[in-house]
Amino acid sequence: MLWRIIFSLVVIIVSGLFLMQSPPTPAVSQFAHADKVVHFGLFFVLAATMHLAFRPRLLIAVPILFIYAVSIEAIQHFVPGRGADVWDVVADMAGVLGFYVCRALYKVRAKQARTKKARTK
Repeated sequence: MLWRIIFSLVVIIVSGLFLMQSPPTPAVSQFAHADKVVHFGLFFVLAATMHLAFRPRLLIAVPILFIYAVSIEAIQHFVPGRGADVWDVVADMAGVLGFYVCRALYKVRAKQARTKKARTK
């Protein structure tokens, strides 16, 4: 239940950030493609919280988050001061896939550790 609340809050915050008329521009984001790094990070967190809240299969989670990413970009096209960018969707999906790659690596390592521990007994 707690993870579903956290996921809901993350969706609200991410939606608000992406739909603001003027995106925040802190001095830190003065390097090339900083916005793509932000997209990657936010969608990594979205995928993580979605997984913890609902445990969807990969073939369910990825399309849902893809539709969300495309929807955000489509809406941004109509928000003054914002624009739609296909590369933002690419960065979003890289964040989603980044989470699932990290999760898969974690599962492999955990299985290896259990196997090693079982052998030493």
